Amino acid sequence: MLRTRLLALIVGLAPAGLLAATYYVKPDGSGNNANPGTLAAPWRTLQYAQDNVVAGDTVLLIGAPQSGPFNTFAIAASDANYNYVHKLSTSGITYAPYGNSTGKPVFDFSSVGTSLRVCGFLISGSNITIEGLEIKGVKVGTQKQSECFRVTGNNNTFRELSIHDNEANGLYTTGAASGIRVENCDSYNNIGLSNSAGNTDGFGSHAGSTTFYGCRAWNNSDDGYDCISTTRGSVAFEYSWAYNHRLAGNKTGFKVGGFGSGNVPATVYTHRVTHCLSALNGANGFYANHQPGKSADWTYNTAYGNSGANYDMLERVPVAAGDPIRVQDATDDIPGTLEVLHFNIAYSGTTIRNENVPAANKTNNSWTKAGVSVSSTDFQSLDHTQMTRARTATGGLPAITFMKLASGSDLAGLGY
Repeated sequence: MLRTRLLALIVGLAPAGLLAATYYVKPDGSGNNANPGTLAAPWRTLQYAQDNVVAGDTVLLIGAPQSGPFNTFAIAASDANYNYVHKLSTSGITYAPYGNSTGKPVFDFSSVGTSLRVCGFLISGSNITIEGLEIKGVKVGTQKQSECFRVTGNNNTFRELSIHDNEANGLYTTGAASGIRVENCDSYNNIGLSNSAGNTDGFGSHAGSTTFYGCRAWNNSDDGYDCISTTRGSVAFEYSWAYNHRLAGNKTGFKVGGFGSGNVPATVYTHRVTHCLSALNGANGFYANHQPGKSADWTYNTAYGNSGANYDMLERVPVAAGDPIRVQDATDDIPGTLEVLHFNIAYSGTTIRNENVPAANKTNNSWTKAGVSVSSTDFQSLDHTQMTRARTATGGLPAITFMKLASGSDLAGLGY
């Protein structure tokens, strides 16, 4: 089948679009990799599907109530550090739930051993779309970290994923990955062990241009979102939430920028954080994270009750144009001078620290706008537990009143 379709493409018998096909995968019952992959006779494993499809194809995963979880796996590939349970290297494929499923197809990795780091899905292909899956149970053992999704390919899209109760990072981009979009995804209760808790984030973006839209991260053992050492493009955080990161590591909601104490590249990208909400994290709500130069444009965000500061704009001395790549260290830290903050709100706790921004770069914030003050009466609700409510039927963020402005508040027009 696959050989025939590839031959048709090679000899030009038909354009790729006309050869696109839909295949079905069911982890139990009638699922069998000896089947043709039809709805009546589906394949059994996602990895077999990836190995037998071509660009333009769609793979539909049959979930509840027709099937149980995907929980029996072989290792698709390994290197010195990782066992990759799935390796998705075929570009141009869409993976989604079968339409008659009433629950997300569940991948439970709790049976996968930890002789090496575990990666549930290595996404090395490009133009891949993955949507509507539930991921749980990835173990870490004595390793430094494990990952549910490790993304190294370009222009990949992730929608409506529920990544929870793992000992691993939720979704992690690295290497050459760029053009990544993560939309309406949740990553929560991902808690590493003593050796890895400080490395276990909800989302990690450490490669190139990435957009997080409508996402939520909560109760992960390190940060909600971490984009340290992003060397290939800007990261955008739009309409996304971070909540209750308090266990280990940096314990920050949105950790934006920075390069640790390693080499600073010749180009340092500026990020964007807009219409986001960060509440009750164990350190900072929004953090510039020692960025050498400007970390981000911060607009229309709301921070509540974060234990360090609601906004921490700590920068490092910028790398001047034409300077050779050099190593930064802690002595380079300075209060942020290049950040841009407009239309933001902070309430409860330290409003902002490590900030030395010109007045023109920090207008109309709850702490800079003349004639306004912030109190509990400015908000419809201070019930932060609303942030973990179920999403809408179409996958959007839940409608909540937490930190939404009350009618008549003098903060109108500010915040998330």
